[in-house]
Amino acid sequence: MGLSQVGTETLKKAHEVTPVTAVQNLYNMLERSTEEIFPYCLENKIGIVPFSPVASGFLSGKVTTETKFEGDDVRKWVPQLSDENIQANQPVLDIIGEYAKAKEATNAQISIAWMLHKHPYLVPIPGSKNQERILENLKASEVKLTEEEFQALDAALNELEIHGHRGHIETEQAPFGKK
Repeated sequence: MGLSQVGTETLKKAHEVTPVTAVQNLYNMLERSTEEIFPYCLENKIGIVPFSPVASGFLSGKVTTETKFEGDDVRKWVPQLSDENIQANQPVLDIIGEYAKAKEATNAQISIAWMLHKHPYLVPIPGSKNQERILENLKASEVKLTEEEFQALDAALNELEIHGHRGHIETEQAPFGKK
């Protein structure tokens, strides 16, 4: 069985009923609350499949206050993509941009490389609407952060206040997550 958008308590309850083999939670540089499940997953050999590793495009640096989401694009409702939160989270892009320049990589590649370095047993699933983004995301596996670079990047991210949270806790509290 697989689960999506769960915390440790829900995961443990489900795993007691039937073996859970994978958890698909929102996880990226902005949304790190799901890190709480990582020790339990590792201990119980449960795979982690993070979705939105580039934060709905925000971490790529390509989503700005000028970006307009059309039609059924769910990003219209992502709290981090409000004009106010795009501006407030700009320091994250500034940090990523420094590493991207130094590594001759894109912001998206640095974001995914950070995730793969931090937790190499994860299998991120970035969403993409075109071939160019798919190829860019795949090349993130070629971007290698040294342990020193990773530690400095992680420490810098830990210092920032993130605006527009939408992690698994909010999902579990939503009416569809309750009986």
